[in-house]
Amino acid sequence: MKLFIAAGGTGGHVFPGIAVADRFTAIGEDNVVTFIGTKGGIENRVVPASGYRLIHVEARQFSGRNVLYKFVTVAGLIKSIHDCLNIIKMENPHAILGMGGFASVPMVIAGFLHKTPIFLHEQNVQPGLANRILAKYAKSIFISFEETKHYLPKAHTILTGNPIRSSLKGITEHIEKDYFGIFVFGGSRGARSINQALIDLLNYLGEYKEKIVIFHQTGFDDYEGVKEIYKNSGIRHEVFPFTDNMAYYYRNADLVISRSGASTIFELAYFKKPAILIPYPFSAGQHQWKNALQVERIGGGHIIENQEANGERLFYVIKRLIDEPELLKQMGENIGKLYIDDAEGLIIKGILDGIS
Repeated sequence: MKLFIAAGGTGGHVFPGIAVADRFTAIGEDNVVTFIGTKGGIENRVVPASGYRLIHVEARQFSGRNVLYKFVTVAGLIKSIHDCLNIIKMENPHAILGMGGFASVPMVIAGFLHKTPIFLHEQNVQPGLANRILAKYAKSIFISFEETKHYLPKAHTILTGNPIRSSLKGITEHIEKDYFGIFVFGGSRGARSINQALIDLLNYLGEYKEKIVIFHQTGFDDYEGVKEIYKNSGIRHEVFPFTDNMAYYYRNADLVISRSGASTIFELAYFKKPAILIPYPFSAGQHQWKNALQVERIGGGHIIENQEANGERLFYVIKRLIDEPELLKQMGENIGKLYIDDAEGLIIKGILDGIS
């Protein structure tokens, strides 16, 4: 069976798609996955590295721009749909899975016009513009959060959870250690506001200096400056610009400080790690805020708004969680309730059921 996965732009769309592809190819030697993406997104690095073919299509964001930009985008979309129809006719996929985002739009529309079965996956609580538009073309829409059913046609939604990278799965037991581990990251490129808040936090730790170890992924832009500040802080630390070994740091953490993209939320849920969530303030439709709110509502984390993130606010939460270990443990159990085992398997089952 041949499956197209339309996913591009950000890791939040691409990494769940790769998790589905890995499972799909593992369950049948005749199963083949081809990714559809753009030339400028993260897919160009991670899809070929994962062993999958990538076909480029032209696609641009539609929202948040001026009228002329939207006109050019629509004209480009019409051409791209035509190009995608030609790709479908040549490749003849059995199904198309759209992972949301603008990169999926032309292929999903072309697939519908060609009468190829269409399926969607929505990672966030509130669907983005692309999936809201494309929902009417889909046989099924796989959702990560129960709350998402309020935004999409209920008859076509299936709660699957959000697939996470296979490299993260495996040993999840708590590591025996003599410190309170804090894992900090702002995404693969880092987040300057989070980096600055952590630098400020170092001034507040005082009596907790001997208890804490901070693991801080800074991104490449801020790495050298942040590393120098930690050297003189008296805090045990490990500072790095990027890591491919996220599982190691999740396991060493008692608390995570991060953004609140869907992939991050479900990784936290998998490892049962309580979090201080600092939503990216410019995410489309404020979807990171809405994701974080779901975590806070079930008692799995605390939200600090980006403009309010500073050392004092962080310290207040951290101090309480160090002093109340039972509360910390309960928060981990609470966020863990969001995780749905084998999301990728549930998505594949939904696709197979939809085309049978």
